[in-house]
Amino acid sequence: MSPRFNTFFLLGAGRLITCLSLVQNLLVGPRSLERVTNIHRSFLLLPKTRSQLTFFATSKDFSDSSKINDGDRDLRNAVQKAATTMSGNDPYYGKSAIKAYRTFIYPRTSKVDSIRGEDIDVAASRCARQIDFLAKRNRSHEAEWVRHHDQSDGATKDRKLFPLVILLDNVRSAFNVGSIFRTADACGCSMVITTGITPTPFGSGREKLAKSALQADRVVPSKHFATTREAIQYLRDERAGFCLIGMETTEKSRCYTKESYPGQGEFTVNGIFPDHGTVLILGNEVTGVDTEILPLLDKIVEIPMFGTKNSLNIAACAPVVMYEILRQWGAMNDD
Repeated sequence: MSPRFNTFFLLGAGRLITCLSLVQNLLVGPRSLERVTNIHRSFLLLPKTRSQLTFFATSKDFSDSSKINDGDRDLRNAVQKAATTMSGNDPYYGKSAIKAYRTFIYPRTSKVDSIRGEDIDVAASRCARQIDFLAKRNRSHEAEWVRHHDQSDGATKDRKLFPLVILLDNVRSAFNVGSIFRTADACGCSMVITTGITPTPFGSGREKLAKSALQADRVVPSKHFATTREAIQYLRDERAGFCLIGMETTEKSRCYTKESYPGQGEFTVNGIFPDHGTVLILGNEVTGVDTEILPLLDKIVEIPMFGTKNSLNIAACAPVVMYEILRQWGAMNDD
């Protein structure tokens, strides 16, 4: 036996044995442990001759098809199928899950030294969770009734946008900003305006912003101003018919569901804004909307709090009010 073969054999044996308990709870159904035991034994005994894995496909526990419920799948057989036939990967698990399983059993040569010192139980548990997730993701993508794909660029360019603008007043977290960009896209907002230290899609913090925006920052139009006061002045000059509404917990605030929002029945088309609409202003995570800005606004709304905390994170409260605005405008009504 060559040194390299011996290394992989011993390494694979340890990883396989400790992996037996991990998938028992992650792969759905009582069949899991028996099946994983079989596939582990297969790989352990025949690490170099994968074509012989079919020898273990006649296990008495699984040769009787009546014992297998409709819809059940066998990870053991899925790996065998991928390794010994030309029919492709089992659609229940998919390529990524099978690859992750095999990579755990047969790590790359460059990874052997680092793997020797790892906690096998921890590594096995991590691998099982990854396999479980990848298999679920594959089944979700295979389901025709589940929608996973964004609209095409052509459909995005031609769509009507609601006259709803989001203004972020010195928001600190790039992840919060990215999340709001994604919500703005989902709600068909016409624009996101950032001010002060707020991260922007093309400035400081754009990498973190992009992670939570998932490319929504490339779709939703945006502007940046050095100060919130400048942004307010721009809106008063260029969008005179838009109502400026701040989200803040104050003695003057009204419940967001009891307020009305101008813009119903109007749309932004090809970048041309209608005469009326709503601008929603959200402030810093700690200090909120600047107290010098609040008097410049037309209205102030808040979300009622029934716990001990005074407010929600802005990435959580923004979609609550944004969807309430769309509901009042009849956006969710069936035609």
